[in-house]
Amino acid sequence: MEQFRRQSAVTVNPEAGGHLVTGDPRELEAALRAAAWSWERFPYYEWRYGERGKRFAQSDSGWTVTLTEYSPEGLQRHILWLGGVLSSRGMPQWMLELHLEALHHELTAAVPERSRQYERLLEAAGLLRGIRLEHLPEANFRELASEFDARVGPEWSARLPEMGSLLAAAVADECSGIVNAVPSLQGWAVEPSRFPRPWIEAVHATVERAREFTAR
Repeated sequence: MEQFRRQSAVTVNPEAGGHLVTGDPRELEAALRAAAWSWERFPYYEWRYGERGKRFAQSDSGWTVTLTEYSPEGLQRHILWLGGVLSSRGMPQWMLELHLEALHHELTAAVPERSRQYERLLEAAGLLRGIRLEHLPEANFRELASEFDARVGPEWSARLPEMGSLLAAAVADECSGIVNAVPSLQGWAVEPSRFPRPWIEAVHATVERAREFTAR
């Protein structure tokens, strides 16, 4: 394994600790672009985790690049571990699924000679997607998202988009064995100092409805 391909994560995030990120500047820039895409795709990140969360998103993205040097099976084991950790902290695995796709896109554009190696990220994204759809089919997933937006109204669905999808994804994670997936997200989303009553009621209703779908 080439030594230059790794460096301490503190070069990206001083709070990241001792783990490593890619040392290839092209890969690192691609990882940072993918993290920025994810941050923009999900305003929830900013709402809940702020600037500190953004720094960890960057270092996590840089670490994920290093996983492409493992076998497909090894990479998938690490992704399942990471997905479980993130979901337990309020970030459903659906978010990681989409980030892996974005990361693959950025890396392939930046370092095309390693495109076959980066395909492992798409395989891992497919693994997460398969787990999600096993418990909650896509049609139900989208239905729950639409119902949530209708319940909270256009103002709040625009202020914090994707919450219905995130709740549905958390329930799917719960069904896959991530015990704290729903409480870690739902608890934050029903805080009355943060959200109005119609929003809180919609959160509870969406979780209940998603559990009905997954129980079938």
